[in-house]
Order: sequence, then structure tokens, then C-alpha cells
Amino acid sequence: MESKESYPHPVDKVEHIQTHISHVFIAGPFVYKLKKHVDFGFLDYSTLNKRKKYCHREVELNRRLSDDIYIGVVGICRKEGHFNFEESNNCSDAIIEYVVKMRKLNEAYFLNRIVEDGELSNVHLDRVADTLTPFYLKQKQGRKLSKWGEVQTIKVNTDENFRQTEQFIGHTIQRNAYEAVRYFTNHYFQKNQQLFQRRIEDGRIVDGHGDLHLEHIHITPEKVQIYDCIEFNERFRYGDLAADLAFLSMDFDFNRCRKEERYFIEKMSNNLKDDDLIQIIDFYKCYRAYVKGKVKSFQSVEEEVPKKERKRSSKRAIRYFKLSHRYALMGSEPMVIIFMGRVATGKSTLAGVVADHLDIKHHSSDIIRKTLAGVSQTERTPEIKRSALYSPGMFEKTYDTLISRALHSIKSRETVILDATYSKSAQRRNLINSLKHKSTPYLFIELKSRDETITERLKSRDEKSGVISDARLEDFETLTAGFQPPKEIDERHLIKIDTEQSPKDSVEQLYKEMIDIHLRS
Repeated sequence: MESKESYPHPVDKVEHIQTHISHVFIAGPFVYKLKKHVDFGFLDYSTLNKRKKYCHREVELNRRLSDDIYIGVVGICRKEGHFNFEESNNCSDAIIEYVVKMRKLNEAYFLNRIVEDGELSNVHLDRVADTLTPFYLKQKQGRKLSKWGEVQTIKVNTDENFRQTEQFIGHTIQRNAYEAVRYFTNHYFQKNQQLFQRRIEDGRIVDGHGDLHLEHIHITPEKVQIYDCIEFNERFRYGDLAADLAFLSMDFDFNRCRKEERYFIEKMSNNLKDDDLIQIIDFYKCYRAYVKGKVKSFQSVEEEVPKKERKRSSKRAIRYFKLSHRYALMGSEPMVIIFMGRVATGKSTLAGVVADHLDIKHHSSDIIRKTLAGVSQTERTPEIKRSALYSPGMFEKTYDTLISRALHSIKSRETVILDATYSKSAQRRNLINSLKHKSTPYLFIELKSRDETITERLKSRDEKSGVISDARLEDFETLTAGFQPPKEIDERHLIKIDTEQSPKDSVEQLYKEMIDIHLRS
């Protein structure tokens, strides 16, 4: 099929694209999709009859949301030692394979290309929403559909995801992220039984698309067409309409279109008169990002896929798993996370780990202060300059800069990490008031260690290079005396982490407590 002479129409060149389940051949004005001879359990293309069945099923289902993309199913025959397409299926010899024939679409109008070009507008989102709304609303509810909204049924899918991704721990997903998403998922089921039941009673369970990504939506000035739905397993297509929309919603977040994501989901909520959609969408976004991470992980180890593409799939799998992890810890609303505590309790270390795990911007008071003063970040500031660097005026300027950067990130709907001692109650109140004024969620994480541990850590700094903080052992008593415990912060906004434990245990404790707060909100 890579030979242009094989096709019954003029072809200048053939482009061959592989996924873990299909071969796709772009040949002139048409696209031919060949299903691989594979059986993953959840997908079974292992026999010719099954591949034929699912080719016809793909055409039938995708015509629901597209009117002229899917031409039909084409047979491949062997004639006189050559392979030929037989569109009438009246092949004199045995058909050895079946393919789905489609019209090639103009690349410029795919929604992912529109996003990449920075052209996405509310008009695009309105048109997609107006296409999907009648598709969901016209469906009749019944036992066949409603059972797919039950917790025990959904849990079959999530449990399968965790089983299938264990092999990728340490490669595309970190152990603590794997455990955090699993903890969040299972506890969400436990705490929201009534919500899932209400979704069933309100008729929100549909025969959806099942793979509603940006690249599967084509928008020309004349029409919106949505294609490439899941045909191989009803279990992945039947479910809450929120699960369907979560693919697209998650894609917007993945591409840093967070304002557009919120506009789209609110638009769908209004169109469908679905007040619970806003509440449950984050659960399904976590689920869908995890599924995408799983699929890209499979592609990263598929030997038939070119090495360059496998490497790209691995990088994207890592990003999707990080996004799923973020949804588990804090949902999709932007948040300010403040790592605070006495000197040498491990604030910057833990803040850096979390920033890396979750792809979150990290702002350190030590770096900001030295940058503002024009001194080296990685060398201890000379004594002669230290009084100016740590003057009340510089403290105020540093902490005002932290607030400014936090608000700037929130305006772009981006979560941000602030890393500073926040030793004074007044500093904390000033930050809280600024965030409340913008209705911004926030979470303080106070790190705590014994005096003996702190003094040992301060001693060791003299033997290390590249230490950003200027604090040393001789500063311990002064800094400790000036620290005011955060008694004024409500427990809903405060987590305390004892860093006497290993960094690994500190991270795991933090993630678990963040999820517990998230589930209570």
C-alpha cells in the first residue's frame, strides 16, 4: 500500500502513518485505513472477519457526526500476483484484507491546527458545542446505556488502566503519580455515589464519540465534522457525556488553552442544562488524560513504529500523565501553592520536586531577592551587601513580587508555586487578601523539622556549591526567633509536612493530603 501504483486513481506520493492499532495511507485525495492484526483484550482485530466487521462499524458510527468523510469499506484482493483494491467487493479471488476509505480533509481546518496557529476563538467553540449538543440530547435513555454510568462499570475501565500502565512506572509515569491518581480515582468513586446516580437519572449517559480529541474535529466555514470515533469496543464509547467532553476539555488544557476550555465547558453546561457537568468534568479529565498517557506509552514501545515517533510518543505520554496527576491533586482550576516554613526545612527542594512532577511554574524568594539586587544567585552574598539585601524594604519588594507573579499566572489560568519562608503573619495575610480579592484558590504547605536537623543542614551548606540561600548556622537563632507559626490559616488551606522523613515519603504524604483536600472541596 506504500506503492502509488497500487491505487485505482492518480497518486503523486503515498504517506504512511502508524498507530498501535492501524496503518493509515494518505494517497492523493483519499485516505485508506488498515486495521492491524492485533488483540489487546479491549480491542480484537485478530481475524479477517473481525477486521471487516469493525471497518463497517467505523463507517456507520462516524457518519453520525460527519456527512461526507467516510466513503465506505474497500476490499483488497490478490490478482495475478498483485494486490488490488476492489471497491465493489466482487473480487474473483479471495479478499485478503479490508480497509476504510475516506476523503482527505484540508489540514488547515483541523481544530488542533487552529489551536497550534493561535487562531482558536469562541466562534469555533460555539460551533463545536452546537454540533455536539443535539448529538447528545437526541439519544434515548434505557438500561443498555444507563448501566455504563454506574460506578462499578466505570471502575472496570479505571482498574484496567492502572493494570495496563504498571509496566510503564519509572518510564513514562512516576510511582508517586501512579499511586496518587489511583488513590484519587477510587476515593472519588466512594465519595460521589449520589452524583453518579444522579447523572444516570438525569439521562446523561450516551453512546458518545469515545475519542473526542482536537485532531478529530474539522471546522470549515461551511460545516463542522467530527470523525474517528471508537468503534472497536462499546465500553469505551458508552458512558457519561462528561467523559466524552473530557477528552476535548483535557486537550485544551494540554495545549494551554485554559480560558477557552472553561468557556467551552460552561457553554456545554448551559446548552445541555447540565449543572453537574462543571462538578464532575475534572474527574473525567483526570481519567482521560491518564488514558492518553497509556495510549502514548503503548506507542512508545511499538517496534513497528519508527524510533523518532516512539520517542515523541514517550515524551507526550509523560506530559499526559503529569496532567492527569495535576487533576487528581487539585482539579483544573488555577491555584497558588505556597511552600513556607523555617529556614532549611526543605522548602525549595520539595517545591522544585512538585514543580517538576506537575509542570508548574516555581518562584523562589531567594532567587527573586538576589535578582532584584543584582547579586549572584549561586554564591553566598558578601557580608558588606547583606544588610541591604535583607533590609525591610527589600523584603517588602521581594514579597510584593511574589504576589505579582502569582496573580499574573492566575490571570492566565495557570497554577503557580511560591517558595518563601513567609515567617510573618502580616506577610501571609497580605498574600491571602490579594488572592481572595481575585477569588483564587490557595494552599499553604508548611514544612517542619527538628532544630537539630535544621542546624545540621545549615552546617552542610558551607561544604556545598551552588546554594542559593544565604542562611547559615550563625543565622539560625535570629531566623527562628522571627518565625511566627501560621495559626491564622484555616486548616482547609494548610498542610503540614514533617521533613524528618525521607523526601520520597514527604512527597507521598503531600500528594495524599492534597487529594483529601481536593475531594472535600
